[in-house]
Amino acid sequence: MNLNAQDLEKLARLARLAISAQERDETLPALQSVLNWVGELSQAPTEGVTPMAHPHDPGLRLRADQAESLPPREDLMRNAPQSAGGLFIVPRVVE
Repeated sequence: MNLNAQDLEKLARLARLAISAQERDETLPALQSVLNWVGELSQAPTEGVTPMAHPHDPGLRLRADQAESLPPREDLMRNAPQSAGGLFIVPRVVE
C-alpha cells in the first residue's frame, strides 16, 4: 500500500490531529515503512496453522473444589484485635 501526503492529512484530520507540513514530510516515510512491514507479514507461511485467540494456554488451572475443615472458631478469633460473641469488632466507617 502506498501512502501519499493527502492520505496522511486525511488520517490526521480523522484522528483530530494538527500536523504541519514539516511533520507530514517527516512522518510520511516512517508510516510508509511500517505499512510495508505489515504488508510483509501477510506473506508469512501460515498453511496448517490453527488460528489462536490468545498466545497463552487458554485452559483454566483450577484446583478441585473440595470442602476443607477449618480450625476451631476460637483459634481463628485469637488473631482479632477485638471480638465479641464470636464476631470481629471493627471501627464504624459509615456515619
